[in-house]
Amino acid sequence: MQAARDNDRDDDTAADRMLAAMRESSARLNGIIQSAIDAIITVDDRQAIVIFNPAAEKMFGCAASEAMGTPLEQFIPARFREAHRRHINRFGATGVTTRRMGANSEITGLRANGEEFPLEAAISQVVVGGKKLFSVILRDIGERKQTERALKDSAERYQRLVELIPDPIWIEREGCITFANPACAQLLGATSPAQIIGKSPLAFIHPELHALTAARRAHLSAGGVVNPLIEKQLVRLNAEVRDVEMTETSFHEEGKLVIVAVVRDVTERKRVQRDLQESGAQLRRLSASLQAVREEEKARIARELHDELGQALTGLKMDLAQLQVQLQPQQAEAIKRADAMKRLLDHTVASVRRIATELRPLMLDDLGLLATIEWLVNDFSQRTGIAVDMQLPDGELNIAPDISIALFRVLQESLTNVARHAGATQVRVVVSESDTQLQLEVQDNGKGIGPSAGDSQKTLGLLGMRERATILGGSFTVDSAAGAGTAIVMTIPRRKA
Repeated sequence: MQAARDNDRDDDTAADRMLAAMRESSARLNGIIQSAIDAIITVDDRQAIVIFNPAAEKMFGCAASEAMGTPLEQFIPARFREAHRRHINRFGATGVTTRRMGANSEITGLRANGEEFPLEAAISQVVVGGKKLFSVILRDIGERKQTERALKDSAERYQRLVELIPDPIWIEREGCITFANPACAQLLGATSPAQIIGKSPLAFIHPELHALTAARRAHLSAGGVVNPLIEKQLVRLNAEVRDVEMTETSFHEEGKLVIVAVVRDVTERKRVQRDLQESGAQLRRLSASLQAVREEEKARIARELHDELGQALTGLKMDLAQLQVQLQPQQAEAIKRADAMKRLLDHTVASVRRIATELRPLMLDDLGLLATIEWLVNDFSQRTGIAVDMQLPDGELNIAPDISIALFRVLQESLTNVARHAGATQVRVVVSESDTQLQLEVQDNGKGIGPSAGDSQKTLGLLGMRERATILGGSFTVDSAAGAGTAIVMTIPRRKA
């Protein structure tokens, strides 16, 4: 008895697993049908629609809720409906059909708005619960048919048109140029297209690009896709080399690969680009020189303010102190004015020191970059009340002065932007080094740079920082989003002092 009960439980478990597998298979099949690119329609033996997937809705312009349960014939033009019935009856009886996708299976469909269009169809049948279901996979080939007709009907027209186009064009079949317009002949240094036709395109493509050209041709011949726009160098009949941009499109005609190449001579544009790059390099060298001159001038002015004006103000302060000692208690008005003068002198001395420091901290030359960064960060935190987490390398950096100045100025500008625009409560400053480069990172938790935050002053500040990095052969990035703070990173190749 116990063995019989165990066998019953095993049978129930197997049945449950089979039922679960059937449900999973059904769900998977339904998912495939619903996500298929091609239209899928299933009808019962009365030709009533029982499956109408989203692709079919889009193809026929009819919602599935409206199509379900209705006759399939509504999507077939009236003149083809009788032939369709005969085909379905024969298929149901024999299982033989001519409607296989891509093989003489073109039919005509009818959209809900009355528009007719060509289709490719593949049909299958299955028996479910003793009843036959017929499923058809449909593909709209209207655009393809229209393209084929246009290619066949307009061959002569397009040839005449192409001959008038100012851009050089050639057509290549089986590795030989079979057509070239006058502009192409002119580009290649020929007196007429006849000098080009029959030659291999490789005869005019620079030898260094032959392998690339052959690989592209092989890929296209195999049905692959390549980037249609490519830069090449063509060799004219007089051996002159020209820089060109070439757009290649391909199709198969009677089983043969046809490539249409549209060429544009960019030799002059390339020359202008090279001149612009050289001009840009010269401008950067000039900018670097101007920055060096400005830094030297700032350093000179800062020292003069500190040494000359600072000493003069200190002398005035000492003289005023002596005058205050000589004043008598009854000279109340004079004592009051002397105190006011002393406060003004103290404020002026502080202003001179601040201006001199902002122009060029003397400690940058005397104590080095890291000590100057510590002073700058601490001063920023005291003035703004913004907490700063600072991470600096151990020991002084042995780097060239222009790199020290660039790092300091970028940090100075970044902290100024944080104080003016960010609305931050915390800033993180990291200076890191390797054998080959230095990196400065300044990150805040402020409001970030939103679309409306790119005012000209701030933009110029970022441009200035980026220009400093570029001049030194480095990089400068800004990572910011509205409400997510801002992080700037400057990386510079390392050069020793």
